[in-house]
Amino acid sequence: MCEGIAQLTCLLMFPLDHPSTSLPGWVLDEEQRKARTSPISIEHHFGDATPAQKLAALPLATLSLTFLYGQLVGHELWNAHFERGGRGGVGGGRPVRTLATRHLSASATDGWNVVAGAAELAYAWAFQGMELPQELDPSTEELPRHTRIRLAVCLCVAWKFERQLASHFPRRFYDDASPSLLAPHTHELAYIGYAFMTEEERRDFGGWREENLASIRALYDQMVALEVSLLTSVRVMTLLTRNAQVVAEERIQALFDDRVVGADEAMAIRALVPFFVAASQDGCSERPTGGALVCASMLCVRSTMAWLEQGRDEERELVLRSVFSPAERKAARALLHHGRFPTSLPRAILELGCYNDRAWPAYECVHFMTLERAYATAEIVMEC
Repeated sequence: MCEGIAQLTCLLMFPLDHPSTSLPGWVLDEEQRKARTSPISIEHHFGDATPAQKLAALPLATLSLTFLYGQLVGHELWNAHFERGGRGGVGGGRPVRTLATRHLSASATDGWNVVAGAAELAYAWAFQGMELPQELDPSTEELPRHTRIRLAVCLCVAWKFERQLASHFPRRFYDDASPSLLAPHTHELAYIGYAFMTEEERRDFGGWREENLASIRALYDQMVALEVSLLTSVRVMTLLTRNAQVVAEERIQALFDDRVVGADEAMAIRALVPFFVAASQDGCSERPTGGALVCASMLCVRSTMAWLEQGRDEERELVLRSVFSPAERKAARALLHHGRFPTSLPRAILELGCYNDRAWPAYECVHFMTLERAYATAEIVMEC
């Protein structure tokens, strides 16, 4: 894990202790967006990273997003609970949806699809070819500062899309020149950008404190401009609602509607989807589809000892062949291979949360022996 990411490990444990150059932003109208894909158009953005550069940068970006999201949720700055209406929560607290909470309360399962959405936005917008080396070695390099600030913008936009105002950032900044009834402000967007800085960059910035309000406000304004650039230069709605993880949820819902899986099994399958998303990010492999993610996750759930003891092996194979295409079954086998032998960065992502926690209720589903049995079944069902 690169030094820049390691320095984040205790960032939010303590109070957050100048922006340099302006970040580039391109605001294109609808006609320009349609034309920009043409390499001969004068509006085409030649600074876009190549697909190879994006694939190489994505694992490091996902590691950063996953870690920081976990910290924000863990310290309750962001509320990711699955609340429901009515009264009568456990211990007098607000009532929650029991099934979703049991399976998706761990931040690594990305129950609100925030990390998945942020990664999709990053892949489409945050990586600029002029900033990234042609060959990125994540084990020795960190992403450029401008790219990391863009990642912060992607994370904030994805969060606001999914959870709107479910934030609990402290209000500590007042307006000096023009007092406002809205004060004190959180400057939440700038806080996330500050969190993506390295220790040296935070020191140069001047720390997260009231005395450094001018720099904090400048960073905030800079990142608001970047939010506008993001919202006007890519199809945000499509990226957040049609990414592979969301498509996987739709496939799981269809399986539930057709009574192929029950409610508890459906949620267990959904909880494993981010595991395979992360495991597959080796910097060069093709990004997985929703169907392949569901197939690999379902293979794991139905390869646990509790399932095998029911003696339903033949049923499992028939179901997998009937609901998944040959291409999806083949891709699921590749995902299971990544899960069995993750490379360094995917392993670092998986070690951040519940997939590395033996106390997690679904830990058996990602245990090495379960992955081995699932892979063996994938080999069988791929043949037909």
